[in-house]
Amino acid sequence: MSSRGYAVRVAAVAGIGSVVALAGCGGGEPSGSARTVPATSPTSASATVTTPSATRTTTARPSTTTVRSTPPPKPSRASPTAPGTRRTTRAPAPAQSAPAARCRVPSGVTAPQVVLVDSSGAGATVRACRRSGSGYTTELGPYYGHVGRNGVSASKREGDLRTPAGVFPLREGFGAYPNPGLRVGSWRQVDAQDVWVDDPASSLYNTHQRTPANGRWSSAEKLLNQPAYNYAQVIGYNEARTPGKGSAIFLHVDKGAGTAGCVSLPTGPLLAVLRWERAGAVIAIR
Repeated sequence: MSSRGYAVRVAAVAGIGSVVALAGCGGGEPSGSARTVPATSPTSASATVTTPSATRTTTARPSTTTVRSTPPPKPSRASPTAPGTRRTTRAPAPAQSAPAARCRVPSGVTAPQVVLVDSSGAGATVRACRRSGSGYTTELGPYYGHVGRNGVSASKREGDLRTPAGVFPLREGFGAYPNPGLRVGSWRQVDAQDVWVDDPASSLYNTHQRTPANGRWSSAEKLLNQPAYNYAQVIGYNEARTPGKGSAIFLHVDKGAGTAGCVSLPTGPLLAVLRWERAGAVIAIR
């Protein structure tokens, strides 16, 4: 081969190598990314030309192309319901009220209302209970108050500082202040002349009277007694007025300690009980 023919052939082969090296620049990258892409083929970065007398290597210069892309849009907040569909909200289940606590009143009691007094020493827990079917449910309380300093006894005697045990009717009310709302019996606003006779030898034993005594009794309890008798209600104990069996048993304002034989409650609970009562209510003390 002549020198001129050899030169033409080398030039032709070199041109083919250049075309192969630049073919990768035409491929597009997926949108949404930015990266630097080499223009050379990933499998061949150079072209080798072999001649009878020498080997010549032609290397294609890589070029870089920066592809800028637009960041993908932020996803929009999806609606929980499809367009055109009415959104419904499930209503919460109605709250269920707890059933009223049962009152364990003494057997044989049938009154429509019972003020239940459970004693422990000189302390007491008091509940207002209403008859419901064959039993009783608590409507007020429990409240905490006091009974006699020497507790409760089924054998109450005058002056023993005990509260009588048993079931008794609730009678009229009295106090230093006007009627707070008692609807059982009458209400007496007392003054310095009002007393309750506690003389077992008197024919007026265990009754309300007005002074002067004029020999009708030798002992009586003053009813203008604050704060204990700011509000009070007569407990119908010993209504037969048996001498020495006990007198002046009341439901009255608590003074923070055991009583001389009555049942006491703080003013708020006491007034709540008095206003709750209706004719026929009884008190059960145990």
